[in-house]
This record gives sequence, structure tokens and C-alpha cells, in this order.
Amino acid sequence: MMRRSMKLGALAGNALLMAAFIAACSSPEGEQPAATGGGEGPVEIEWLAYNSYAKPKIDNPIGKMVEERFNARFNVWYIDPKNWEDSLTVRLGAGEMPDIMKIQNAQNIPKYVKQGILAPISREMFEQFAPEYTKFLDEKKVWDRVTLDGQIYAIPTTNPDGNYPTAVIWREDWLKNVGIEKVPETIEEYEEALTKFRNDDPDRNGKKDTYGMSDFAIPNILGAFGHPGIVDFSGTQSGVSLEFVRKDGEIVFAAIQPEMKEALALLQRWYKNGLIDPEFLTSENTTGYWPNSQAFFNGRIGLTGKGAHYHWRTELDPTNPEDKGGSAYHQFKQSQPNGSIAVGVPAVGPQGKSGVPQWDIASTPLGITTKAAKDPRKVETLLKMVEANATDFEFHLAMRSGEEGKDYKVDNGRYISLIDDPNNPRESRGINVFHMLIARDDFYKTISGKFNYDYADRVYTYKGYQPVFVPPVEAYPKYLASLHKLTLETYFNIITGDLPVEAFDDYVQRFKAGGGDEIERQIREAVGK
Repeated sequence: MMRRSMKLGALAGNALLMAAFIAACSSPEGEQPAATGGGEGPVEIEWLAYNSYAKPKIDNPIGKMVEERFNARFNVWYIDPKNWEDSLTVRLGAGEMPDIMKIQNAQNIPKYVKQGILAPISREMFEQFAPEYTKFLDEKKVWDRVTLDGQIYAIPTTNPDGNYPTAVIWREDWLKNVGIEKVPETIEEYEEALTKFRNDDPDRNGKKDTYGMSDFAIPNILGAFGHPGIVDFSGTQSGVSLEFVRKDGEIVFAAIQPEMKEALALLQRWYKNGLIDPEFLTSENTTGYWPNSQAFFNGRIGLTGKGAHYHWRTELDPTNPEDKGGSAYHQFKQSQPNGSIAVGVPAVGPQGKSGVPQWDIASTPLGITTKAAKDPRKVETLLKMVEANATDFEFHLAMRSGEEGKDYKVDNGRYISLIDDPNNPRESRGINVFHMLIARDDFYKTISGKFNYDYADRVYTYKGYQPVFVPPVEAYPKYLASLHKLTLETYFNIITGDLPVEAFDDYVQRFKAGGGDEIERQIREAVGK
């Protein structure tokens, strides 16, 4: 393994050190495979296999090191995460195509296959160029997420954080300021707290300028009545998607179930009474990283959610005097130094139901395109990069965390992220660009920190609604955009009172006729195979 004293900056500036780094970033047995392509020139790769929160620059130590190791040159695409589906569709429609691409929703695989964008990847190729990662995926049993008609059409990835529910975060100081000592649990207790947040001046500034909640908490409230049909009302995290639930042994859309009508009636009443921020239509996340709630940071609302346990970790690592807690919690404390938060629990509804969305352990897949498939060197290079990220901890660490001493430091086995430069964010410097979304459990938890997961195991013990797996079916991407738009518009308009609650019944019929029934039929057929 690479010695920790080797700095990326020095490596980039010194060819001999770079060669030593490449040799050291080896397989666990310590033997570095020959560079892809042998004596040929660099393979050119159009790259869209990362979380695009900033526009990356290849002219940095990480980019140079990756290009040197794999004898490759990368043209990194940038897609605005707030408009991922639309922006990517425009570029693909114009005839542009990356060589490898993140697939925001695995249900888009049939669409991309039919459009001639995704190429099949044989099991033999996985075993030849990424043998250890293939074994890992076998253990996780996630191949079915990327398999269509018996062929593999994407590289599966996993997320250990999918084992934990998403966060429920209250302004603890606001609760105390309005006379509430117990963190709310039932839907009635939620309503009492949110009402007081609106009417009882929880921030004690003498103005009626606060609200209870915004869009991040909507799935929590829906969950008090049943599985929420949409888990991301802002679209910044998972893009366009609709959730499923099992009823009477059948897989059906959650958004059109009758209990959602009852939930929307409650939300409409809350909105009329001022408990919901009227700006929820444009989201409490107005800029930057997806779990950040500017409305919560700025003291506009007192209940938020959506983020993961590590975003909102309130307990500080006692062995690390520089620990600031989770990234969202740290930003909150910067904005509200006298404020405090409490990790709550999902609201319990009238029938005893409760739960917030919980991510799937199967995460965002990566597709190799038909453009790349025409060049065996590209496919070989991409799969070898997958294998390196899954087997070479030092390489994976550099890809995910950057340069030691500049982007992170190591203290008694802890990997501590250093404060990012907002004018030159991590992705711009190549961090989180080339790890290919690979999150092998031991690597991921080692870098993220044992303290994070000890905290999560103690605090995040409540129930989450886990996604119901459905096989990729052709009708889903065909009708998804229109059904998603119809659902958002109906939900938003009912909540704001622009539509009566009874409009839900008409929405259900339009949803079913507009492709919902066809999607459910194809799922039943696929599951029955």
C-alpha cells in the first residue's frame, strides 16, 4: 500500500514519484497489472460516472494520476444535478454520448437499451477485468437491478447507508421555547409543535416569520399513512422516480393508494393554517449539496429531514478535538450558533403507521454505452477502474477523499475531512469524480469513520420504508415523466388548496389510464417469469 507520507501534489509534479505511486497503488497482493493498452496511446473516455455537484477539472493531481495509471484521457461531462434527467436527455437526443454514465434510476435501463445507448456487459468480462468486485456483487445479490432479458446492462453499485432510515430533525431550542419538552412522535404531537412554531414566536424575535416545515418533511407525513409514493419532492437527490408498495401480494404504485388522500387532506389543512412554508414548492434546498436545508439553517422552519445519519450527526468524536459533527449539522451551527437540534422519529399516524424513506442498498448503477463497447480498450479500462476502486484502498481513498494534509488528515486511524474551499469545491479538484460510486462496505465505513456508524446504530433505530424492488420494465421510463409530473402537480395543488382533496380520485384514474396500469401489468409479468 502507498505510504501516507506520499502527497498527491508532489506526485503530480514529479514523474519518478508518480511512477512509484502507480506501482504502489496495486492489488492487495502488491502486483500492479500492466497499464491498459500496453504501448498504445491513451484511450479517450467520455466520463459521466460521478456525483456532479461541481464542474470538475482534469488538470489536477487526482485527474493526472488516474490518467497516468490507466493510460487514459478523460473528458468529464457536467450535468446539473437539479435538472439531471432533462439535461442528459437533451445531450443524448443531440447525438452526444458518454462512454460511461451514471443511471439515476435503474428503471431507465430498458429505455436506454431501446434507444441504443446502453451496451450489454458479459459476466465473463466482469470476471476477467473486475473479478473481486464481481464476487462482492454476488454476495450482495444486486445483479437483478441491472439485468434485462437475461443480459447485464450496467455496473451495479451498493450503498452501506441504505441500511439506515433518513433523518428526522427538529429545532430542539424552538420546542423548548414554545413549551414542548418531549420530541414529537404522533401526528397529533407533530401538529401541536408545528402550530406553535408558526404562532408562538419560537425564535423569540417578536415577528411572525417562522413556519413548521417545508418539502423535506412531506415524505415523513405521508409515511404516517403508508409508504410515500414520492420520496424526493425537490428532485435534487434521486431525480424523477415513483415508489412502489406491496399490497395483497401485488406490487403497486404507492402514490395512488387511498391512504394518500387522507395524508393530503391533513397537509392541506396544515398549509391553510400556515404550518407549511409557502416556499416549499421551490424546496428548502435552494443551493448546493442536496441534504442542505437553507430554510432550516436560516431559522425559517423547525422541522426538516431527507439527509442521512452522517449529515446530521450531533455527537462529536471525543478523540477528535476538531470534529464538527455532520456536514449539515455543522452548517446549521454556523448559521445558528445558539440553536440546537434533536433527532426525532417518524410521525405515527392514526393507524399506527410510520416511517421515513430509506435508501436501497443497491445504489446508482453505471452503464457502459454502445459507443464505448465499440472499443474493447475502453471497456477493459472502465472495468479495471472498477476493480481498482474495489480492491485498492489507497487508490479508493485518494479518489474519494483527495490529498492527505490538504483535503483530509489521518489521526489514530480516523480519516478526518478538512474544511472545503467553497471557491474551489472538492469535485472541481477531482475528488468524488473517479471513485465510480463504488462503496464497498469496509472501505466506505473506514473512510467515513467508525464513530459515524456507532452513532447511527445507537440513534437511528426507528423504521424506514425500504424501496420495493421491481425489475426494469419498458413501460416505466416510457410513462414515468408524465406520471411523475401529474403526481407532483396533483400533490402540490391539493396541499396548497388549489385543488380540493376530492381531486385525488380523478388523479388516480388519470394516473392508471396514463400508463400506471400498464407499468403494474408489466411488473407482474416480469416477477412471474
